[in-house]
Amino acid sequence: MKNSTVILKRILLENFKNVKKGEISLVRKDENEACIAGIYGQNGSGKTAIIEALVLLRHCLMGYPMPQDVANYFISCINVDSESARLEFEFAIEDNDSGTSYKVVYSFTLKKAESEHLTRLVICNEKISYSSKNKDSATKFVDYIDTDSEAPFVPKAKYDALMGKDKNKKTALLVAKKMAEANTASFIFSKEMNDAIIPGETNSILARLAWYGARELFVIRTASTGRINLNDMPLHISLDHGENHTSLSLLLALRRSTPVSSIVLEILKKTINSINIVLPQIIPNLKVGLKILGKELMPDGTLGYIVQMTSCKEGHEFPLVMESDGIKKIISILSLLIDVYNNRSITVAIDELDSGIFEYLLGEILRVISEKGKGQLLFTSHNLRPLETLDKNFIVFTTTNPMNRYIRFSGVKTTNNLRDFYYRDIILGEQSEPVYESTNNSEIALAFKLAGGSNAS
Repeated sequence: MKNSTVILKRILLENFKNVKKGEISLVRKDENEACIAGIYGQNGSGKTAIIEALVLLRHCLMGYPMPQDVANYFISCINVDSESARLEFEFAIEDNDSGTSYKVVYSFTLKKAESEHLTRLVICNEKISYSSKNKDSATKFVDYIDTDSEAPFVPKAKYDALMGKDKNKKTALLVAKKMAEANTASFIFSKEMNDAIIPGETNSILARLAWYGARELFVIRTASTGRINLNDMPLHISLDHGENHTSLSLLLALRRSTPVSSIVLEILKKTINSINIVLPQIIPNLKVGLKILGKELMPDGTLGYIVQMTSCKEGHEFPLVMESDGIKKIISILSLLIDVYNNRSITVAIDELDSGIFEYLLGEILRVISEKGKGQLLFTSHNLRPLETLDKNFIVFTTTNPMNRYIRFSGVKTTNNLRDFYYRDIILGEQSEPVYESTNNSEIALAFKLAGGSNAS
């Protein structure tokens, strides 16, 4: 499936953070156009839960052990009223060579495991189900791998078909399954599982999803963009699709130089060339530069280069640190936005995309991507203005109902002002779920007064 496309179609959360149940279907106006999902709602209503769920998805697809500090954070993401959380993701995989399309659903459970006064996070009960369709035939949607069993996985008939009759494989897989649980890693996407499966359709689907997770799914959390306030530049890069596809995130110091390897230097040059085609159209006369200040021996013994990012405007060049945080943020994510515009198999999720960026400019960028782009962009926003530039089907609102956290508004006309429509719903409650937990101004004022009195005493 080298020449294939992966598209995320649906996200389902159960007992994850403050979402007891919430589902978002990702829609396109046309199959060849971009998919945008802007998530808007009051604080603490489940916007960031979607971003964190995609962080977990990427971790599982890559098959790596989770660092303990990260695992500790995700333990706290299991809803306080539940012992476990469940996440489910639906994909469409289009094999452009064979003309076959697949509906694939991957799900897993997060659980707490207690051992020797230590609480660990376990990824378990993983399941892969899929169906296929081409111009000549179609298969039913069935479970192919379900790890909720004493065996490596069930159904037994699928296990025999995928693994053969080698008993040593079963023993090795049982060990790998236990190791995956101990390391907070996916068993389905582990190296041991990949090596054991007989080459075929299922193996190709798993390999394609693993590639998607490692190179085509990007999740930008606020902790990343927050580094800009500390005068660091997180630069998220996606270049050269195909077998030589490069995807990585770098952190470059802005108040001082940064040593990089020769390979990273070449990637930076390509990235900056790409950014500089678009950046002047967004921020007139502005380009990004890269100063090579010298050479340095890298820890692995290879020759590296000392670099610093610069801002180039009207013939003048100065350190990029002098630019506003909003401009730095645009530069930080611009390579990914370029990729979303050009590639159908790219998914980029950004928490608080609107933070620090001029709302009208952000609205225009979103409009261009939604009308002419090809990939997928999911983001949370505290500002309705950028969302007003989008088709109403691209906007997801959070609700106050933890059992139904995400809805799309009905009855919105193209002539409606979205902000007025939203505020009217807060007052009149015309949608299927309430979207705002009402506050009482007099009680807020009293609380401020009492707090002031408490400070005085």
